[in-house]
Amino acid sequence: MNKLNRLLTNFRHGTAPLRLRFARILQAVYALMREVREGGLEYRAMSLVYTSLLALVPLLAVTFSMLKAFGAHTQLEPLLLEIFQPLGDKAPEVTAFILDSVRRLKVGVLGFLGFLFLFYTTVSMLEKIEVSFNHIWRTRATRGFLRRFADYLSFTLVGPLLVFAVFGGMSGLLDGGPEHLPFKGAFGLLYQGVRILLPYLFIIAAFTFVYRYIPNARVKPGAALFGGIVADLLWKTAGWGFSEFIANSAQYHAVYSSFAILILFMIWLYLSWLILLLGVQVSFYYQHPRYIRFRHAHARLSNRLFEQVGLILMLLIGLHFYSGKPAWSTETLAERLDLPEDCVAEVLGVLQERGLIMPLDQDRQVFVPARELSTITVQEVLSILRRAHEDDFPPNENALSIAPIDELTDRVEEAINASLAQTTLRDLVASRQNG
Repeated sequence: MNKLNRLLTNFRHGTAPLRLRFARILQAVYALMREVREGGLEYRAMSLVYTSLLALVPLLAVTFSMLKAFGAHTQLEPLLLEIFQPLGDKAPEVTAFILDSVRRLKVGVLGFLGFLFLFYTTVSMLEKIEVSFNHIWRTRATRGFLRRFADYLSFTLVGPLLVFAVFGGMSGLLDGGPEHLPFKGAFGLLYQGVRILLPYLFIIAAFTFVYRYIPNARVKPGAALFGGIVADLLWKTAGWGFSEFIANSAQYHAVYSSFAILILFMIWLYLSWLILLLGVQVSFYYQHPRYIRFRHAHARLSNRLFEQVGLILMLLIGLHFYSGKPAWSTETLAERLDLPEDCVAEVLGVLQERGLIMPLDQDRQVFVPARELSTITVQEVLSILRRAHEDDFPPNENALSIAPIDELTDRVEEAINASLAQTTLRDLVASRQNG
């Protein structure tokens, strides 16, 4: 009996970590579904579908011209066939239509305004992708115009060359059957395994590169890689499911008639963009796991917490500045307070706008006090926090003036001023150091 009890105890203790991991996985899946529903990922994916339809032909036209100059334009059709493979027997038709539109597009007869429109649609798609990624990463900082122009130009001109160079080399490696293997025995099996895994590794590498460098945030390589792996699995699974749906269902053709191929194409574009954004969300959760446990996609601080967090931020920034320690960034402050980064960024924005703090580094958004600590009173900080966002709309003072309420608010203001007017940020820093 004692042995049985020990076995049951060991089983319970041994499975506890497994149950905990399973619960965390379910929590992460729920958080992803919450982001799709509340975070607006589905609407951003729809927006990217619309932008893709406008920018697809111009982007491929520029890519085709670049590849043709290097004699690699023949790789465009196999890559498009691979991308549209889930469309089943409709994939060659869609690919042929797109390539025919690209070949018919003559930039020389468009004129200057036509060329600008094509360039604008291409840049607009890249900009919407970056904005969507930044939204997921809760960052409000944007790249400067010159940097964005250089990045988009590099992505448009140089990116396709690298992609098709890798794809061409991969196609050459994958061509041929088992009888053409250059190795025999164990090396032959290893080579065959590499040939099977190579397409997956290529897609994972592409997703990882996009997740690592497009967001205007400090994305860790491990987070980008994990998001790339999950996105690859989702993309392959969705492609298989979509192709099975098309192969086993003919009702869509009866309903949409000749528009069926366009509808299917748009649905697959939507699924592809949604999977891409879900991969970004997975990368974000991997790097910031504390966001998984929050109830809402984008949390907001209560009035009390807004004031409390603002005072704490001023104290922490002033303490590091006075002690000569490295300046706090938005990310490190959010980690220190265990709060969402966008909530901390909102409070920091109010303090910066009112001249209490200033950014020392625009790229990393690290902050230092904008004035001498002894000239910043706690009453001033609290007053600024309580009046945050009042400039967003001009209030009607007559409509908001009611005698009993005016007397009450005046008494509250007088009490705050009487108790905090003589306490400065320097006093708080000194008491913190002494404590």
